[in-house]
Amino acid sequence: MDGVLSLLAGMSSLFLAYYLAALGHAIVEKSGVLNLAIDGVFVLSVATAFAVAVYTNNNIGAALIVSMIVALIFGGLMAFLVTKFPISHGATGLSLMFLGYGLASLIGLPARNLQGRTGIEIGYTLDITNPMWIGVYIVTILLGIGFLYLINKTKLGAAIRAAGEDPAAAEALGVNVLSVRLIAGIIGFALIGLGGAIFEISYTQVWSEGQGLGHGWLAFAISLSAGRHPLLILVSSGVFAGLVKYMTAIQAAYSLPPDLAKMLPFVAAILAMVIFMATPLKRRLAPPKSLGKTYFREERTV
Repeated sequence: MDGVLSLLAGMSSLFLAYYLAALGHAIVEKSGVLNLAIDGVFVLSVATAFAVAVYTNNNIGAALIVSMIVALIFGGLMAFLVTKFPISHGATGLSLMFLGYGLASLIGLPARNLQGRTGIEIGYTLDITNPMWIGVYIVTILLGIGFLYLINKTKLGAAIRAAGEDPAAAEALGVNVLSVRLIAGIIGFALIGLGGAIFEISYTQVWSEGQGLGHGWLAFAISLSAGRHPLLILVSSGVFAGLVKYMTAIQAAYSLPPDLAKMLPFVAAILAMVIFMATPLKRRLAPPKSLGKTYFREERTV
């Protein structure tokens, strides 16, 4: 029993980071906006959290808040562009992804140089000796239940689902698709930014160029393989957090080559998405019908 608790405590930070990023991704895509910017924004949030922590002498709150603000700007921008103008969701998302990569280097490198000169230590550790890890799981479960209620039982949730299913019909019924997608984009990307910040502050606690690269795509896979359902995302997040956190232990237990062990989470991501697409889950948890489709509402003339 002690071993199980130690395992859960050890991966709590990574579990929370993945869950927040995957849940944020689900909110964005529920509104019909295809989110291919997730990895770039995740990497940018990691660098932002690191830089703010260094410049503020490890002010964790400031690091989390600033990372969320930076990420939600990207979310609002993407939602605005793909709704206000008839442009590709994929091209817009990938462009913002690469912009995030570039900004992450610009933000992170000066902070790392300062840390090297001053020796500032950053981070907040969650492990078996810190009972806060239990709160992480409780809060995460409550967040999932809260999001499920938001989407299925509130007017905002109904508007988000309508914008994702058929934005033209939603607009005809009085839903302001642009406003709804802006709200979904801001909330969703704020969660992605918070996930990236927690990944840095509580999991890696160090930074090098490219830190967090690929982990946004893991969050993408977590969300997709769970059909963007908040409670199923809990399960997927736990599986992937365990694979990443205990990769070295798995490698040692099965005598795997190091490079193969590093590939395991990404191979698992591919398998998870294939399983989702090849089983009844694809039908029962189908993506929004207008996900990624170009929608442009021309200005009415009097």
